[in-house]
Amino acid sequence: MEDEDVTAALYADHVSRLPGFSPAGRAASVDEARRLVAAALRRDGRFPFDVVLLDMNLPDGHGLDLLGQLRAAGFEGGVLALTAATELPVVRRALALGVVQYLVKPFGFDELAARLTGFRSADALLAGDGRLGGQDQIDDVFRVGRHRGAEELPKGLTDGTLRTVVDAVRAADAGLSASEVGERLGMSRVTARRYLEHLVAIGRVDRRARHGGRGRPEQEYVWRAGAARR
Repeated sequence: MEDEDVTAALYADHVSRLPGFSPAGRAASVDEARRLVAAALRRDGRFPFDVVLLDMNLPDGHGLDLLGQLRAAGFEGGVLALTAATELPVVRRALALGVVQYLVKPFGFDELAARLTGFRSADALLAGDGRLGGQDQIDDVFRVGRHRGAEELPKGLTDGTLRTVVDAVRAADAGLSASEVGERLGMSRVTARRYLEHLVAIGRVDRRARHGGRGRPEQEYVWRAGAARR
């Protein structure tokens, strides 16, 4: 939900750039959002979206009022607030209604990408009807779902090494394979690939097939134009 057309279009573009995500709809007001949800609800009553990007101050009401109605109707998905509102009563109410991420405008693509990637990781941990494997996985769910940011890395990755991988890819004249990054930085291909795939997941690096050699095409990684270093 966003009442500024240009900003809403930018958010839709950001979401479209992330693997595994696509915009399900766009609303510029509380009333428009209600109508959009009512029209899109499936026959079984399930919501046709997993994450809501929520502005607070809308022309005909407050975003949290709509969220309260969505929760009452059974929506259990993630909610990411994209807003300029920093008043404590608003923040407290957002937490009470299950807003798991809160981005204060203005922000960039990398910040939004990191938080949406966190939603996807949490969803993967919560899929199915079994049970989590103890406190460590419980902590992972709440860390990813509530406060995973651009500087928090998947288990086993370190910020210092990530910076060296970023510098290597950015400085390259052409795309680099995981083997080439590993050779330049003195690490294994598997380790280099983990860092490169993390950069792909948060939208800083693009992965593409390198043709011309024998056998299967090798994957190479290219810094995405306009992506921030951190």
